[in-house]
Amino acid sequence: MQTQKILKPKEKVVIICDYREEEVNRFLKELGAIVNEIALEVGDFICSESRIAIERKSYGDFISSIINGRIFEQAKSLKENFERPIVIIEGWSDRRISESALGAALATLIVDFNLSIIYTRNPRETAKIIYWIAKKEQGEKKKEISFKIGKKPKELRELRERIIATLPGVGKVLSKRLLEYFKNVERIFTASEDELKKVKGVSSSTAKKIRKILTTE
Repeated sequence: MQTQKILKPKEKVVIICDYREEEVNRFLKELGAIVNEIALEVGDFICSESRIAIERKSYGDFISSIINGRIFEQAKSLKENFERPIVIIEGWSDRRISESALGAALATLIVDFNLSIIYTRNPRETAKIIYWIAKKEQGEKKKEISFKIGKKPKELRELRERIIATLPGVGKVLSKRLLEYFKNVERIFTASEDELKKVKGVSSSTAKKIRKILTTE
């Protein structure tokens, strides 16, 4: 977890923004916020250390992310890194899903991931909401604020285990054993059949299948 300390001038609002959110960032500057633009791994806007992060989505992108499941992965990351995660759904589009699917997704985000959902009409309105949330959050804080940026080690471990678990004959338990033995994903991918078989639970046939899937063009 990377920590970045920002000097917060008195009476000023400081917001950490993903550099790709150019339009909203421009409006935030017009509102008087100090905008620090970097590449964020979790969320699009950070308003305070470990507490409030905001994910901004156009309505069309939000619907797409429900369909492909991406929104739930993002919600998990937000929940694990911040106490009060927020999703802003901006604008409108013709992209549709069934009312029941949309309702179920919103309920899951609110109940299971403790996300707040806010609708806005356009980037300017989005910027105003973000500004006032940050202003309220930072009103009682000191000049210097620390923002924790990035994924927790726990999440990175889970991601590595999922990658290894997709190999043929390897499940959740065996993926952990392989990582404990080889220490990282690269060593597993470059290990020979004989090296793989040294791990408890990896049979000759499993080792052969792993090498085949990794080397077949």
